[in-house]
Amino acid sequence: MRIALVITMCLVIAIFWPWLGNPFNYMHLKDSVRTSIPIALIFGEPCATYKDGTIEYDISPACYRFEKPKRFKGIWLYEFEGSTFLEGTSVPRTRPSYHDAPWLMYDPATIDPKPDYNDAKGGSCYPIHAFEVDFIGQRSPDGQGHIGLFGSEIWVRKMLSAKPLPAPNCESY
Repeated sequence: MRIALVITMCLVIAIFWPWLGNPFNYMHLKDSVRTSIPIALIFGEPCATYKDGTIEYDISPACYRFEKPKRFKGIWLYEFEGSTFLEGTSVPRTRPSYHDAPWLMYDPATIDPKPDYNDAKGGSCYPIHAFEVDFIGQRSPDGQGHIGLFGSEIWVRKMLSAKPLPAPNCESY
């Protein structure tokens, strides 16, 4: 009896361990189970859909368990491959740590469609656009954003106000 129990536990551990992420961070059981690396190798990663030979990942609240919507106010720094949100009211003097600040999932063209937000204009760096924002949003359970560098991610559900601010100098950031 003891040998059967040990064999069963070893099989369970071999099937479900190691994990790609916290299985409790997903909305659906199928994605929670697919956080197990052996299962992900067979059935695919959590929140992944296979269409026409490509993999599409759903990073939205439809797949992940985000926090309940709440009101956020602060500074949004948008730049090429960056979208940092800082709760507060002033643009920081130095670049905030990626891990300490969430990625803000929002398109700046909805605030002001005129600028080319990714144009370096021949300079040595891409411009940083700063906005004072007030919105209703939902925070992700763990790291997201560009290549997963950010400590969390906030999805804007409703933008209440957005005011462009003077941008920090990308050379000194």
